[in-house]
Amino acid sequence: MRFALYTTTALAAFGLAAPAMAQAADDQSGITDIVVTAQRKEESLQKAALAIDAVSAASLTSRGISSATDLTKSVPALSIPASGGSIASVFLRGVGNITTSSYNDPAVTPNYDGVVLGRGGGVFGAAFYDLQRVEVLKGPQGILYGRNATGGAINIIPMRPELGKNGLGGSFSYGNFNAVDVNGHANLAVSETSALRIAGSYLEHDGYNRDGTDDAKRGSVRAQFLYQPSSDLSLRLAGDYTHVGGFGPGGTYLGGYTPGPTGYTFTPTTFDTNEGFNTAAANAYRKTVLGAPGFGFLSAMNRDQKLDATYWGVNAELNWQTGIGKLTVIPAYRETKDRTFLTGPAFNVSNTNEDIKQFSLETRLSGQNGMLDYVLGGYYFNEKIHANNQYNQEFVLPIQVYDHKADSWALFGQLTGHVSDQFRLIGGLRYTHDKKSINGIINNFIAFCGGIPPVTPPASFGVGGRPGGCANPAALPRFPNFLNTGDTVNWLKTNGWIPAGMTDQPNTQVFPLLSGAGLILKTYSPNVDSGTFTRATWKASAEYDVGASNLLYATVETGYHSGGFQMAEGRPRYKPEYITAYTIGSKNRFLDNKVQLNLEGFLWKYRNQQITYFTVDTSGTLINSNENAGRSTIKGFDVDLVVKPAGGTTISAKLQYLDSKYDDLHLYTAAPRDNFACPFTLTGQFAGGAPVKDFNCSGTTGLFAPKWTLNFGVEQVVPVTDNLELVADVNTAWRDSQWGAFERLPFELIPSYWTTDASLTLRNAEGGWAITGYVRNLENKRRNLAPQSSPIGVAVAHYSAPRTYGLRLSADF
Repeated sequence: MRFALYTTTALAAFGLAAPAMAQAADDQSGITDIVVTAQRKEESLQKAALAIDAVSAASLTSRGISSATDLTKSVPALSIPASGGSIASVFLRGVGNITTSSYNDPAVTPNYDGVVLGRGGGVFGAAFYDLQRVEVLKGPQGILYGRNATGGAINIIPMRPELGKNGLGGSFSYGNFNAVDVNGHANLAVSETSALRIAGSYLEHDGYNRDGTDDAKRGSVRAQFLYQPSSDLSLRLAGDYTHVGGFGPGGTYLGGYTPGPTGYTFTPTTFDTNEGFNTAAANAYRKTVLGAPGFGFLSAMNRDQKLDATYWGVNAELNWQTGIGKLTVIPAYRETKDRTFLTGPAFNVSNTNEDIKQFSLETRLSGQNGMLDYVLGGYYFNEKIHANNQYNQEFVLPIQVYDHKADSWALFGQLTGHVSDQFRLIGGLRYTHDKKSINGIINNFIAFCGGIPPVTPPASFGVGGRPGGCANPAALPRFPNFLNTGDTVNWLKTNGWIPAGMTDQPNTQVFPLLSGAGLILKTYSPNVDSGTFTRATWKASAEYDVGASNLLYATVETGYHSGGFQMAEGRPRYKPEYITAYTIGSKNRFLDNKVQLNLEGFLWKYRNQQITYFTVDTSGTLINSNENAGRSTIKGFDVDLVVKPAGGTTISAKLQYLDSKYDDLHLYTAAPRDNFACPFTLTGQFAGGAPVKDFNCSGTTGLFAPKWTLNFGVEQVVPVTDNLELVADVNTAWRDSQWGAFERLPFELIPSYWTTDASLTLRNAEGGWAITGYVRNLENKRRNLAPQSSPIGVAVAHYSAPRTYGLRLSADF
């Protein structure tokens, strides 16, 4: 609280001094306003009294932001580690979760065209074309967005159809790695009261890794029809379709962790950042790795990666101005079909087969009555997931079949009282009811070479030296990629691992291997669970216009993220998380609209914050488990400066200081998944006698939470002729060191780094066409932005893109 008091005092002093500096902000050569709708109404970004970053359509184009991961170029608080598949993991100010399973709800909620996306990938990653803007709301959105948005929300807002206008536009770019990026749009005036807008995009480039991974191949199309018979009534219908293909995100081996009598020994590889998992050299290294838990040598990757995911949806938006306010109704339906093969954390390989259906309905009434502005509404969300997935770790083959359902509804309201022309008080309340269920089964095939290792391995530990171990490297089966138990059992019989007459029974069995060494433990783990979660969240805020272009605000808001259920024996459920966030800020324009300075201080207090990490369940099988951290505290401040000293020059800088700490964090696992750099105590035993280790990681910093982050940019416009101008644009970003995984192993600390982009554009000063040359990542450094301690016993890296460059042609008619 002392931090909040200091920040409040400093910001208040600054805000009260503002009128002496402020002047009218109507100079067209000054800083351009961005209109946002984050508070369910149109308002200038400078008038929105909340923690928000917004990226305009022009900035999205000039900075080469063509996917969600590129947003970090413009928003210092944001991290999106692209570590695999079509599921996005999003962190804001160090808050987020590694959503590697479809039943993990994101803590930072993606919203596309006004519709909450239950899953964070797909459209969220591929919708970056023909946009009005992207809004990033930082901190809990417990009232107007509500469902699970404890860390924040990201609103992707497409361009809407325009009445009375016929036009075409688009762009084509080509760059190194055979990169092709094409997008286009058409706006057609169907009648005086209706319009149609169609837009599409296609992006493709070769892989940045030698095995073809870290490539791109996606196509998307969007259509919208607007009917507006009067200024009081409009109906917009929309549909979109996206397919994501190619190899997908890849990685590279950094080294191997080998257990020994005094702990783990790390042996690094000599691979550069471009190797990938599935090259001849990578597979040769792989065959030298002693994989857990079988403790036999791994084999080469048994197939290439492959992304194959389809996303489509339809939605509508009705706006009707009635006598009591504006009624908005947004129904939406979305489907996902994912058939992906992914190496992920060096698996061999995982196979995702999921079908997801989502329906939502939001209804709002907003208006003004005397001194009160109001927003009242209701929200309904229903999601059904059917999955049949496997995660092949060679000596472990978990096969999951499950149905996950979520049913949620909420009532919400927010009132703004205009106490005076300058002073406003805001209060909000939301009640949310979530019901979830999961019904499925896990079939775990586990090849052991003598059993789970003890907490302190003997000096003779190793192949051939381990008691009951497998001296013969061929004594253990390396599982193929089957999605059902029967095929796996038949494979074991056909290849002589178990007797041909052995029957398949729905319980835990131990099969002696015919190879004469080790066992196969097959575990059926039925998992049926359901429950409800409810919470009332609230908001209290005050806003004061210090001057015509100066705003001071303070807010206290609570947030809630539903608990849930997971396919993990002994760990079937996790609890809801709760947050209370204190924010104070000041937004200012000075010197005839030539200087913009926004300041914000924040303090977030978390309870039961949901985290995700690799551990084992009670059968000793690897799981990616959702757990609850006891408490965590996040505090810091933002400084956002824009200066336009002359008509053709714009200088921008964004600075964030972030102090994120887990006040109470305990992680639980057992050998051979126990390579955590936190002190531990022994507590209980798993099946097979493996001791459970309680790792006390309290006091550690949050993931993807750099202490200092700086974004700096300069744009210079130079007139060439009456109709031509050159635009030079340079943007650089610096991020302090940050942790990328919970094990706290040395390679998981991401070092601080700079990344710089530059472009030069020749364009028509009146608009219409432009030619741009661009370079991304001038430093040509690939950063390990998603480190993982792989369950098979190796350290892996998932790198950012290398230097890319190209030429872009764009036109609007």
